[in-house]
Amino acid sequence: MKCRMLACVLGLILASCVGTKKLSIRTEPAGATVCINGVPQGSVTPMEVEVNQKKDLGIVVSKPGYESTAYTVATRTNWWLSLLWTKSDPRARFIEEDEVTIPMKRIPTLSNFRASSMPPYTGGREAAPAPPPLRPMPKDLES
Repeated sequence: MKCRMLACVLGLILASCVGTKKLSIRTEPAGATVCINGVPQGSVTPMEVEVNQKKDLGIVVSKPGYESTAYTVATRTNWWLSLLWTKSDPRARFIEEDEVTIPMKRIPTLSNFRASSMPPYTGGREAAPAPPPLRPMPKDLES
């Protein structure tokens, strides 16, 4: 009886761990808008959101002047919870991260563009050598 009761209590404790959790999202630079699994979050980074631990998260951050960046937070299988459920059961999966930091790339503009010094285009061949200089015509052939 004690073992059964202990197993029930342990099961309830473990099941309560797999629900929702707070996830802190930061971007470099700050001030980006966030969509999680296609749903806009209505705030800018840094932010904290409540997420479902049983599903992978597809996070897309965007900010004017920067490329939109996609980031995936994958769930992991907890071996304790897989004792109660199968590994494919969402109740055995959880998100490990408490905080994610997503770097963003600046979009090049004319103000920060620098021309590179590239060699001339040769069509995939080596550049042809310069032709030899012309020689003057002999005097006896000029008439």
